[in-house]
Amino acid sequence: MQIIRQYWRIVFPIFFILLIWFFSSQNGADSDTLSIGLATKLGLTNGLIRKLAHVVLFSCLGYSVASFLKGLHPATFPDYTMVIFCVIFTAVYGAIDEVHQLTVSGRSANFTDILIDSVAGLWGVLLYTAIFCFFRRWKIRRAQRLAATRHSTDV
Repeated sequence: MQIIRQYWRIVFPIFFILLIWFFSSQNGADSDTLSIGLATKLGLTNGLIRKLAHVVLFSCLGYSVASFLKGLHPATFPDYTMVIFCVIFTAVYGAIDEVHQLTVSGRSANFTDILIDSVAGLWGVLLYTAIFCFFRRWKIRRAQRLAATRHSTDV
């Protein structure tokens, strides 16, 4: 049970890795059909939908990897090494994803997609850090208010 408590956060990075792999495994025609259908419903261009998919998926991957790493060391504060590791991880996985797309019929690899994946991973990690800082500050202030009310009732 202790192992599950410590490592449950690995589920989310694995989920996003598999989801990205699934979308990359679709042949060009199926991928175009999906993105054009979504672009039509949202009133956007096909190219923009494809780039937004990279941003959303890789920012979620960066966020979930940051959450996993923080879960391994709960007493430490998120620092620049965690940010750097997560960005490198998402960039490497973005490169692996693009190479994988070369093996799928009708798909191609773009270096700009790797850059988008890296920036999206950074954004996800920074979002995680901001949310972590907000809740940490909220917990500290809440504890201070509780201590102040206890102190005032004790007197």
